[in-house]
Amino acid sequence: MARTARRLLASRLRALRETGFDVKVTQDQLAAALGAGKPLSSAAISTWENSEIDKWPSPTRLVQYALIFSGPKSLVPALHVPDESTLDKPARIRFHQLRSGLLELRESAEREAKRERTHPAPAGGHELWHHDRAEKLFVVAPELPPGERMPYADERNVNYIRLARYGDLDAFFEMFVSLTRMGYTNLSHRSAREHGIGTARNLVLIGGPTWNPLTRSFMHLLNLPVEQHPAAGGEAGYFTASDGTAVVPSVLGESQVVEDIGLFVRATNPTNPDTDVTICTGVYTYGVLGAVHLFTNPRLAGENVRAVQERLGQARAFAVLFRVKVIDGRVPTPRLPAAIIDCVPLD
Repeated sequence: MARTARRLLASRLRALRETGFDVKVTQDQLAAALGAGKPLSSAAISTWENSEIDKWPSPTRLVQYALIFSGPKSLVPALHVPDESTLDKPARIRFHQLRSGLLELRESAEREAKRERTHPAPAGGHELWHHDRAEKLFVVAPELPPGERMPYADERNVNYIRLARYGDLDAFFEMFVSLTRMGYTNLSHRSAREHGIGTARNLVLIGGPTWNPLTRSFMHLLNLPVEQHPAAGGEAGYFTASDGTAVVPSVLGESQVVEDIGLFVRATNPTNPDTDVTICTGVYTYGVLGAVHLFTNPRLAGENVRAVQERLGQARAFAVLFRVKVIDGRVPTPRLPAAIIDCVPLD
């Protein structure tokens, strides 16, 4: 289910704090002002500004927000909640507008969350895929470099095959088919270097940063605590966990991968807070396929979602790094309770 109303409320609260005055108000400053005699932590402010967590300020707190941001006098001598009776006419008008708008946004967010609880997503762990099924969703595959392509990938070939340009084709196909089965009716797919990709839409990015420039760009924009290091200079690729530990696949001889490393990321789209971005990547193709299987396998997706929730609660923005077994070239769906290496929330 879409989180449009919750994202609008979170975005509005963040915008007030960051742009409501000529100077940016920090979360600590706002927490101190709202708390007054009753301490309020900056973590509470952060939670309210995170659209993926269903917690928001009480109506009383929102009235305090409206009073604070009704005018610049709230900044002197330090940020505080002014008394309504002290507001001049322009500030009083802005206060009433802000109060009405914020309370309306909160009411919409509550209604949306209630609808989601009343009409839960299909069984099998697909609550992770909470979008409105009619929303536009792009699945973006990596594009093979010219030297790796079949002749049919050349647009000048009379037998041109568009999908021959796609890398990680197994993972792309599995993801696209799974989303179709979940009821998405407005799906599109592209290779990473094709035109017409709406980057402000809901995005599912397949493949690592070497062949998928969108994966590289969004991993940079999201400033992930888990880093991927592609192969370079004859050295194999690897990941760095959030504590700085290097995590490498297991390879027998020169080419038999028996355990890959996969990374699944779900985060608010940094180019549009009303949409999200999903990244499925790995050191090798097996890790990418494992990341796709993780939350699309009808039998194991629910178990894997619960494994993340046990570590992070209900946070929907997260990155999970995990091991992917490879059996004679085949990739069984990873089971996160045993396969997790690192699991971190994202703001």
